This record gives sequence, structure tokens and C-alpha cells, in this order.
Amino acid sequence: MDDPTPRVNFEIMQRYHGRKVILCCQINQVDNGQVRVVTPDKGEVTVVGGTAPYEGRFAEVVGTVINPNTVQEIEHTNLSDNFSLDMYNELVKLSHKDAYIGMFYA
Repeated sequence: MDDPTPRVNFEIMQRYHGRKVILCCQINQVDNGQVRVVTPDKGEVTVVGGTAPYEGRFAEVVGTVINPNTVQEIEHTNLSDNFSLDMYNELVKLSHKDAYIGMFYA
């Protein structure tokens, strides 16, 4: 069985170099196959390697962390324009607390 894929913000993403993660983010700029995004905790990340178009303001990216500021996209899902990054950030922080980690990554 594969390891669970953690949901991350910018701070937590730094712990997962070389691993697959899930990152919900706000799209800032799409340019020549690179997508510049803002993470729920206001970090800036570049997503590379995606082929499907990004539509709207928010997306959930599944990808591999290749350096502290870059994710190699495996796939993404476009999200509603009223998605709350603040609420998502709270979920991410809770999901990595020892008291709750079993609920998310059992």
C-alpha cells in the first residue's frame, strides 16, 4: 500500500522534498507551462509540468516537491472561485498535529 498523500501549505511542504503532496492554491500567473501560485499560508510556489488548462482562481494540485519553491504536477483539479484558502490552511495545520494525524493519515 502506498503512503498517504499529505495535504500541505508552503511551510509544511518543505518537509516533503521528493514526495507526492496535495496543495490547494490560488493561481497568480500561467506562463509557458509554469503556473505561479500562492499557498494557503501566503507562500509562493511554481507548478511545472502540467498539461491541462487551469481555469478560475483556485486549484488543487497533486504533485512531487522538487525543491523548496517548486512542485512537479501529476494532476490538478480546478476549484470553485469561492474556495477559502484560510479555512483550508486551518485544515492543513490540524492534519499535521500529533493529536489528529491518525484521522487524516491512518
